[in-house]
Amino acid sequence: MTTGAPSRQRRVVFALAAILAMQPAALLAKPALREMQIHKVPALGLEIWVENQPAWDAKLVDVAGHPTFVAQSPSTYHPPTVMTYASWPKLLVTPNMLPDVAASAIRQASQHFGLDPGRGRMLTIKPASHGALQGFEADFAGKSEGVAMDVRIFVGQAPGQFPVALTVTTLPGKMAHLEECIRRGWGRLNYAGAVSQR
Repeated sequence: MTTGAPSRQRRVVFALAAILAMQPAALLAKPALREMQIHKVPALGLEIWVENQPAWDAKLVDVAGHPTFVAQSPSTYHPPTVMTYASWPKLLVTPNMLPDVAASAIRQASQHFGLDPGRGRMLTIKPASHGALQGFEADFAGKSEGVAMDVRIFVGQAPGQFPVALTVTTLPGKMAHLEECIRRGWGRLNYAGAVSQR
């Protein structure tokens, strides 16, 4: 009995060692899907991170003469979501100017989502941060082509950098479901293709 125990123990240790030795090969044979798409967008001076499980459609478009990066969830994703990214690489906004610039931009952008100027002036615009970006944002109920949606607009910048405007739109009442998606995308945004440490 005493002679069999060490032999059994050796067999168990050998089996565990063999299993552990196989795991790295198994991981190499079946790589996990990349969690995010990384888009370097020279026209915006930004590196933008977009969901990839499932993969979102992403492209650079022209909106009123200004380049805008648009990321849209696939049809299988719930709730349906669109995120946009715009920037002004040649614009210098000092920290003291940022509150007024952001508030003005958010109120003006809200008109594109069906708010009249009076309602735009009533928006609650609050300080916000996303990763290295510091700025201001507002959430409101809007419309696009007659379709009701919830909207979040953020305007901000990293210290010493140019301003960016980020929006996310989704179904009414569903913005809370997107907080992790917003954190992963907006929180990893980088200037000029710098590598994110998050």
